Amino acid sequence: MDKANATCQAVAGALKLKAEDILVASTGVIGQPLPLEPIVEHVGELVSALSVQGSGDAAEAIMTTDTASKEIAVEFTVGGKLCRMGGIAKGSGMIHPNMGTMLAFVTTDCAIDEKLLQRAVSDCVQDSFNMVSVDGDTSTNDTFAVLANGQAGNAAIAAEGADYDIFYGALMEVATHLAKSIAGDGEGCTHL
Repeated sequence: MDKANATCQAVAGALKLKAEDILVASTGVIGQPLPLEPIVEHVGELVSALSVQGSGDAAEAIMTTDTASKEIAVEFTVGGKLCRMGGIAKGSGMIHPNMGTMLAFVTTDCAIDEKLLQRAVSDCVQDSFNMVSVDGDTSTNDTFAVLANGQAGNAAIAAEGADYDIFYGALMEVATHLAKSIAGDGEGCTHL
C-alpha cells in the first residue's frame, strides 16, 4: 500500500494533479513486491511521452506475457453529440471467471452520471470479462476501470433510457472485444 501511495504521489507531482486522482494497477507474481525505484526515477520521461495518440503505446506498455496488444475504439451518438470510447487490456494467463490476472482500461468523452456509469460497468463485466476462462487459475490482481470526462458535450446521461442503452451498448462492444482478445491470446490457447 505504501508503494502504491508513493507511486500516486510521484505521478501526481509530475502531472500537477492530486494524488487521489491517480489510479494504480498492477499484475505480476503474487507476493513479490513491485520495485518502486524504476517507476519514480522515470516518471518524468513517462509524463513527457504522453500523447492523445498514445493508446497504442499504453496498450503495449501494460503487456506482460501477452503476445499481442489489445485495443479498440468506437464512436456513438448520445443526445445529438458524437461520443468516443476506447479501451485497452492485458491478460493471457491466470484468467478464470471473475476476471483474473487482467487489466482493462476504458476512456470515454461521454458525460454520464457516476452511479449509472458504475451500474453499466457492473452489469457489463458479467457478460464480458467474467465469462473468460483461459487456464482455470484465479488471481488476486484484476482491474476494469472506466473513466468518463464529459468532453463530448452531451447532456449527462442521468437516467436509464435510450441514451443509456446506447452508452451501454458501446461499453459492451468494447468490453466484449477486449475479453475475446484476452481469451484468444491465452497462454496455451489453441482455439477461441
